[in-house]
Amino acid sequence: METKTNWLALVVSALVGIALGFLWYGMLFSNQWMAGNGISMVGEKMMKNGVEMPMSALPMIINAVSMLVYAYLMNWLINKTNSFDLKSGATLGAVIGVIHLFGIYTGNRFAGNPVSLSMVDGFYTLLLFTVMGAIIGSWRAK
Repeated sequence: METKTNWLALVVSALVGIALGFLWYGMLFSNQWMAGNGISMVGEKMMKNGVEMPMSALPMIINAVSMLVYAYLMNWLINKTNSFDLKSGATLGAVIGVIHLFGIYTGNRFAGNPVSLSMVDGFYTLLLFTVMGAIIGSWRAK
């Protein structure tokens, strides 16, 4: 079966992912994430291990490109699995998110990072992919 790609749904899901990241890391769990990564604020400066971190737009650009790639790949998986509604799209996204959560947790165990960092990063990806799957699965091209 030939399926169409709803490019608007992919862009919207990427933008929602960026907004979700801003909310998650910027407002809800910024203290836990910063502590888990050894980052502190001294005035307006971000410090890691006592050294000022240079501010750059590059991480935000990479994040935006990554979100578009995630959305495109989620769309491909949704098409391959015929997950063309909100529930099945969200379920597929949740499965991908759980896989990612376990990968983050495992990597952080090897790195000796705190469990709180694994939970912040891991549950973000679980929520991110669930929401992306729901948007792309339910918003099909005509």
